[in-house]
Amino acid sequence: MNVFGRYVIYLLDCLVMLAVIGLQLFLFRGEFPFGYDSDQWLSMLLGGHGSVALTTLIGGTAYWYIVDYHAELRELRRSRIVMEATGEAPPTETRFLRSFLKAFSLFTAPVLLLFALFSDRHRFLHDYVAKTERVH
Repeated sequence: MNVFGRYVIYLLDCLVMLAVIGLQLFLFRGEFPFGYDSDQWLSMLLGGHGSVALTTLIGGTAYWYIVDYHAELRELRRSRIVMEATGEAPPTETRFLRSFLKAFSLFTAPVLLLFALFSDRHRFLHDYVAKTERVH
């Protein structure tokens, strides 16, 4: 799968995360963010409500850890994540690092695409830092 196909799949995952963020803003602020411009969402998350941003990062990390590494869900995917040096499944700490970086990149999705376009082998930032790759 090319870099744009992987990015589209990432964006679909982000839609799930945006629903989670909307629910968190409702829980923490008593309102959904959809009445605001999307460029204000990050300031709403971080502006005096650090618990929302922290919950988003923790929730996103848990979401991508489960989606990428749960045995039953992994069988549904056409690819798997391995360490680039050994070709083996990544250890737990690498899985958490990769999932955290993927969750953090929710706030900077365009940067993720630009990094993938210009990096070696068109890897995303979370794969580059965690020294992992997705193989088919």
